[in-house]
Amino acid sequence: MTARRISPETLRSFMTAALNKIGVPEEDGLVVADNLLAAELQGITSHGLGRFPVYYRRVRSGLVNPKPSIKVKRSFPAVVMVDGDNGLGAVVAMRALEEGMAAADQYGVGAVGVNRSNHFGIAGYFCQQAANKGYITMVLTNGPPALPPWGGKEPYFGTNPIAFGLPRRHKPHIIVDMATAIAARGKIIEAAREGRPIPPGWALDRDGNPTTDAKAALDGVIMPIAGPKGYALSLAIEHLAGVLTVAGFGRQVAWQYSDSTEEANVGHLLLVLRPDAFGSLEVYFERTEQFCREIKAIAVAPGYGDIKLPGEREWERQQALLNGGIEISGALLAELAGIAAEHSLSLTPLPTDNTKI
Repeated sequence: MTARRISPETLRSFMTAALNKIGVPEEDGLVVADNLLAAELQGITSHGLGRFPVYYRRVRSGLVNPKPSIKVKRSFPAVVMVDGDNGLGAVVAMRALEEGMAAADQYGVGAVGVNRSNHFGIAGYFCQQAANKGYITMVLTNGPPALPPWGGKEPYFGTNPIAFGLPRRHKPHIIVDMATAIAARGKIIEAAREGRPIPPGWALDRDGNPTTDAKAALDGVIMPIAGPKGYALSLAIEHLAGVLTVAGFGRQVAWQYSDSTEEANVGHLLLVLRPDAFGSLEVYFERTEQFCREIKAIAVAPGYGDIKLPGEREWERQQALLNGGIEISGALLAELAGIAAEHSLSLTPLPTDNTKI
């Protein structure tokens, strides 16, 4: 199947409807669809539409709860624990964010630990949602083993992203979103799906030898960013998002692409702050804008364009693609078309493409 360009709205409607057909409430399906579309539009394709087929299959096969009974317990005034009841990760994390914002409204800060969740898409999505409402956030999550401890050849830590959302008076907000792996596992999955090699230095095979074979990398380990520093950061996130939250950690976390019938039991930790808890909101915004201006005024080194703030490039790309549509590779399109056919749903390309899928 050849690549096609499809509008974000068509894709949003398709994903929401497909999940609804297998028992996911429309409102929850929309959260999942928005998260995946945000990743795709921002160029983070490793966490975009390519994740939808596996989300769909895990719900359909009963490995993920389509209608979780999410349990919330406030253990301290500003500390909340969320049991996700094995629901879709984006749905569980959005509920956790809402609880964190509610705690921050009352106490200036809200800390939320989450267990019994699943892969939640891009962490920066939740930071963006909070920043739109004026909250500062830090979001951590663990995941199935992918990284070794420094010097090891067996996976133990997830790719363990960390994200920060720093609101500005006007968009784009400052959004920092990074994995502690040198490359997201999703990028290697994409390469394996399309039969492409991966760059040298990304991974080791199961014997501990460097490899550029994507499939061998998935059977081996992904290397951490910055060597032992990335390992240490990944370890800290694994502890905070997994050990502290009473979620799975290390080898206890199931991989969503495996045949395991166990709950993934992914853990998250969210920290939500109100800027006005630290002083005048107006002063916060004034200082933040001064901060941004000073950074962007730094002289540019040879070979570089203008200086971008974290999240700015992704914001610009998202605005450009909202009307131009998203190009989907033939391999992924075939998977989406198969799901569409199961439920008599359609994926209609933009007018430049005359084929109805």
